[in-house]
Amino acid sequence: MIHPIDSKIVDDYNNNRPLDCCFELHTPPGPFQGNPFRSKVIFLSLNPGFVEHNNKDAALLLEQVKDLRSQLYEEWHNHMIHNVTSFFPDKGNINVYQGFQLLGEWYWYKKLARLLEDSKIAETDFYSKIALIQLMPYASVRCNKVITNLETQRYTKKLINYLLESPDGPLFVVMRSEPDWEKLLGIDFQREYKNRFILRKRDINERRPRAQSINPNAFTDDGYRRILNAINPELNK
Repeated sequence: MIHPIDSKIVDDYNNNRPLDCCFELHTPPGPFQGNPFRSKVIFLSLNPGFVEHNNKDAALLLEQVKDLRSQLYEEWHNHMIHNVTSFFPDKGNINVYQGFQLLGEWYWYKKLARLLEDSKIAETDFYSKIALIQLMPYASVRCNKVITNLETQRYTKKLINYLLESPDGPLFVVMRSEPDWEKLLGIDFQREYKNRFILRKRDINERRPRAQSINPNAFTDDGYRRILNAINPELNK
């Protein structure tokens, strides 16, 4: 399920790496969740997690259906960007790609629970206003090395830079791997587009936390309030 233009780099990445740190080759990539063009807040993470009992059987089953696998490649851009309207789609209207994607994304459902409650809007409205972009689109159990030289990451960079060109575009919340996101985008978050990027608070050792908590104490300055106001401007009134 690795995109053909990334296959050589992924093979090199996986070579001589601990098995649980390798990119999974048999699960669909997850570069985006939700619709970045329509979202008010976009969370920037590292890469999709992989939980074997959730992902493995379904992914292997999907790989066996070659017509569906080819269709995923062909519709990757059109579906994941232009046709998805919600971070978590309605249960009665889930296609094949989303169905397998959701197996591994209940993690985000839990992480977003506090924000959903504090936004004071309906769940369907809430999920239509947020999106997720992964630095690396391929799943792994854990990550001990970040790379920013995947061919498909060029699209991620262009997408975010395009969204930054609009002064009314979304807020970006950097949840993981802040230095690597800066490297990929060529942006200093402390200086450029400072009003568009919300950063995590550092610990006593000046490191950003690995746990992707979303609560009032997790972000610098008034970051949490800015996220809430972007999702529900009525909270300002």
